[in-house]
Amino acid sequence: MSKQRKVQLTDEVWATTQERAVLEGKTASDICEHVLQHYLELDEKPPAQITAIPAGSKVRSVYISQITWAEAKGCKVREDRPIGAILEQQLRAYLGLPISK
Repeated sequence: MSKQRKVQLTDEVWATTQERAVLEGKTASDICEHVLQHYLELDEKPPAQITAIPAGSKVRSVYISQITWAEAKGCKVREDRPIGAILEQQLRAYLGLPISK
């Protein structure tokens, strides 16, 4: 069961995620869950290019399953970067947006 979580994302990523969700017939939370779960399942993670919450980020409400969120929290500790930074980078890659520090 998915539960409401708070994560910081930039306006650009959030707006583009919402647009993509409409095109795919999903919710923005579905896309966030998908890219986060995909990242967590990777045996070899891509280099961490976004290591902190980007400037101008705002708190967003997303619905993420308990299992995915717990795994993301473990990843947060191992990588020493916020879940928002992990999700921002993965959403940028998924949406074809530039990944900048």
